[in-house]
Amino acid sequence: MVMQGSVLEGGADVVKLLDVLLLGRARFHELSMRGRVMLSQLPANLTLLLVLVVVAAAAPEKLTEPAFVAGQAIAVLLLVLSGSLPWERLPYGSFLVVPFLDFIPIGLVQASASDRLPGLAFLALFPIMWVAGSGYRPRLMVPLSGAAALAMVWTPLFLAGTPDPRVLAGHLLAPFMLLAVGVGTSVMTLSGMAQQARVEELLAQAENRERLLDAVLETVDVGVVVIDTEGRGTFTNTKQVEVYAAAVPTEEEGPETGMMIYRDGSEEALPPEQWALERALAGERVEHEIFRLGRGRDARTVSVTARDFLDADGGLAGTVLASSDVTDVVHAVRARDRFLSTLSHEFRTPLANILGYAELVADDPDLSDGSRADIQVIARNAQHVASMVDELLVVAVTGAGAAVRLPLDVAEIVREAAESSAASASVRGIRLHAETDGALMVLADRTGLVRVVDNLVSNALKYSGAGTEVRLRAARDGRWAVVTVEDRGIGIAEEDLVHIFTRFGRSDGVLGEDIPGAGLGLALSKEVVERHGGSLECASRVGEGSTFTVRLPLRGEPR
Repeated sequence: MVMQGSVLEGGADVVKLLDVLLLGRARFHELSMRGRVMLSQLPANLTLLLVLVVVAAAAPEKLTEPAFVAGQAIAVLLLVLSGSLPWERLPYGSFLVVPFLDFIPIGLVQASASDRLPGLAFLALFPIMWVAGSGYRPRLMVPLSGAAALAMVWTPLFLAGTPDPRVLAGHLLAPFMLLAVGVGTSVMTLSGMAQQARVEELLAQAENRERLLDAVLETVDVGVVVIDTEGRGTFTNTKQVEVYAAAVPTEEEGPETGMMIYRDGSEEALPPEQWALERALAGERVEHEIFRLGRGRDARTVSVTARDFLDADGGLAGTVLASSDVTDVVHAVRARDRFLSTLSHEFRTPLANILGYAELVADDPDLSDGSRADIQVIARNAQHVASMVDELLVVAVTGAGAAVRLPLDVAEIVREAAESSAASASVRGIRLHAETDGALMVLADRTGLVRVVDNLVSNALKYSGAGTEVRLRAARDGRWAVVTVEDRGIGIAEEDLVHIFTRFGRSDGVLGEDIPGAGLGLALSKEVVERHGGSLECASRVGEGSTFTVRLPLRGEPR
């Protein structure tokens, strides 16, 4: 069995060797050590064989000279030696004994046939290039190979008798040229080896980074899928598979059900062209969009974001899709929104009525002093409760939880703000009118957006006089949802407009009117709107009123 394995291994080496010689797919470094030694020796033997053919045609008498026959025989013996010795088991560098021995047959052939075939000394290029190209101890081996070439040329001269120094000097050119070729080959070999070492180092670093990236992507609690420009998935981590398993129909539901991917709050499955991945590949912007995967208790809610990435030349290389499982967070946010909605609409509306009617009763000239004091207590405590509600809402808007965004209709928020402020407007004698232009879907934090609209409406009522009008409008302007709150109040001076959106900034006109306020509402509102990728602006004239404009990006607009 051992012999059979050796035969098979040797056969494979021969096949690879022939493939390298025929410039096939195999490469020199893929050969075994035995194959590489044999391939390095083969050019010298083939050239000596060509010399044999030329000598047979041009000078057949040389075929019988002992030196020529011995040279050819030794060359064949060295080829057999190259292919038979187990070089893998011997110390590295031991194979260089073969090129140094090559100088013997080349010297014999050169000494016997150089008179008929000039230039045979340059056959020593083969062993010299082998020694220099090996990269093994070049400072020692290259000079030794040059010395061997010199000995190969001079030895026949010494054997023929005491040579003339001028004759020895005349034979220096060929060994010197051979040495120069060896030095050049050694320099290029060492340079190539240094480059190869650098490439291997970079490849090792790249492999380590790839493994690190794989470990990170498998560790993070975010599903990640990488898609190339052809739409093929090149990487998917375990979390992505786990999350999207909820969207795969079960056996009971049947494969005809298709992927169960829904918009949040909808029971109608999305067609494939509306999936986040397909939209991202089509060039549409996908930023923290919420989808529901699956149905029932096992359904998961995910926040999906897509980012393009570029190759080294700056061209588009593909798209990365990240899916965060926000099921628990969304449930918590909805519970918070329900609670804050109760505070906003169930508490603030009756509190506004209590305060309004308390003011009316307090203005009654027939009211006794004791009753008026009681009314003031009622108003003071109602105002205290209203302030507490406002503080809770402000904390909710500016806290970390406000970053979670869900699909919502801006027009609906404007209508709700008009309804909740209607009683306060009526008490103040102000006409409140709301106008909406269909559904305006945005991706936003409901609590924050409700607070922004409520604050703008509250300010408009606060700074308007009886008999005036406050108008609310929600409309579409290209890719923007635009909310405007317009009043006919005291207005803001031009020099004060730059300060109204800074914290604690209030205009001189407001301070002169002695209207209560801390100057935080507009600053917080602007921060909330800008966090949503929008803007909050004001246009105003003193004595004519003010118009505040909120612009928010509509959901799912193309990038």
